[in-house]
Amino acid sequence: MTTLDVKKLTSCGSDWEANQYTLLSRVKVWMDQIRKNKLFPSLDESIQLSTSLEEILRENLESKWWFDSEIRASRLNERIIVYEKAHQVGFQLDMLLEFVEWALYLNRPVLEEGEILRSFVDENLSIRKIANRKNYLGKGYFTLPDNKKEMLNIYYYEVNWDWHKNEVIHTMETELTRSVPFEAIQGSFEEFVKDFINNYQQLYDPVAFIFETDLDFSYEETMLPITERKLLEEIKVY
Repeated sequence: MTTLDVKKLTSCGSDWEANQYTLLSRVKVWMDQIRKNKLFPSLDESIQLSTSLEEILRENLESKWWFDSEIRASRLNERIIVYEKAHQVGFQLDMLLEFVEWALYLNRPVLEEGEILRSFVDENLSIRKIANRKNYLGKGYFTLPDNKKEMLNIYYYEVNWDWHKNEVIHTMETELTRSVPFEAIQGSFEEFVKDFINNYQQLYDPVAFIFETDLDFSYEETMLPITERKLLEEIKVY
């Protein structure tokens, strides 16, 4: 599915009715996915839309204030064409603000239901760290069960640091290294992970995180993305 072009949707002189239809269709898709417990990328796209619309609203409210106070409130003694152009600009600005406010209102339930689902999964996802000492956390492993398929997945992760506007930005790259059926694991998941770390990987004495949950929601669209974000937040605490 293509990404929403917010700039195009909010360009002055565009077809506002067609833009409403486009946005209604996309919001319906997002809501349908979330109600199927498929959180991403719908929630991220909804958040990005809201952020962009709020920025557009702030910028154009300032323009509207200036226009109303400096243009509409002043006496126009120039040619009639000046007044007509000012009227056209004011009309388009009003249409834009009306559309943006409508779009924000339309998108709000997606944000609310998405956050409810995200919080529920986060609360039902526990994390434990396995390490002999205070290991380096920038690289390591984590496990996450796929309860629907009854598989334990082991991932390699690597944290990257970057600077943006004088702030440290953390991102994480992950790679699936091994998938094991539950029935093939003898003993506990923790014992299995310790054996994997000691015998079947190349990092020196790496840290590992075990995630546990009873949920069987959509794995790729919900469980794994929330797990990765939860792990990144956990690592930033240390």
